[in-house]
Amino acid sequence: MDDAALGSLTSQERLVVAKLVDTWNEFLLLPVEHDDDVTEFRRIIHAAQEKVLARVGRRQINR
Repeated sequence: MDDAALGSLTSQERLVVAKLVDTWNEFLLLPVEHDDDVTEFRRIIHAAQEKVLARVGRRQINR
């Protein structure tokens, strides 16, 4: 059985999550231009991560 069938992230989903982590880390290297930028960007990254991670649950429900 592949990872998706076992209820875990696929290799492509893991790659997307890793790239989101890289994006976050690179964003933190930018100079601060507004006090809310880091908080808002963190929220956006978390929302994107949640979308990817929810795919595992959706696959389980749709079996």
